[in-house]
Order: sequence, then C-alpha cells, then structure tokens
Amino acid sequence: MEINEIYKQAIETYGKDAQLKMAIEEMAELTQAICKSFRGKDNTDNIVEEIADVEIMLAQLKLIYGIEQYKVDMHKSLKLFRLTQRLNNVDA
Repeated sequence: MEINEIYKQAIETYGKDAQLKMAIEEMAELTQAICKSFRGKDNTDNIVEEIADVEIMLAQLKLIYGIEQYKVDMHKSLKLFRLTQRLNNVDA
C-alpha cells in the first residue's frame, strides 16, 4: 500500500478530528522529549521516534487541509531565504 493511501486510510478510519488531536499530541511529545534533553537526559532515540511521529502527522495534516507539497516548499524556501539574510547580518 502506498504511503499516502495509509495516511488517507488512517484519516478515514479514525476521523479528521481524532487525527488533528493526534497531531497535537505528537508535537507535544516531541516538545517534551526536547525539553528532557535540556535537563541532560540522553534521549536521542526518543527524539528520533517523536520526529518520525510528527512527520507522519504532518503528512496527514496536509491531506486533511488539502495542502499541496509545493506550497509548503514555497514557504520553506522563503523562510530559509529570510533566515539566510538574518544569518548574514549577524556576521556583518
């Protein structure tokens, strides 16, 4: 089964609202894992796992909201350009 089909099936099976709530939960779990690393805990494996969960949910969010990848890529490019500009100004 294609990955997008798996995402679509999850949305159909559990419902949009449940998957939106799950996305929030997964992002919170990643936040929590990152916070634990600030306290000196060696939890890189947990962070990797939570990143994977968040990436899966981000893909579902794009399907739920009908967002095409090129639109995300355009915004990423713009934001990376702005970041580059800011970083260049820091060096100046």
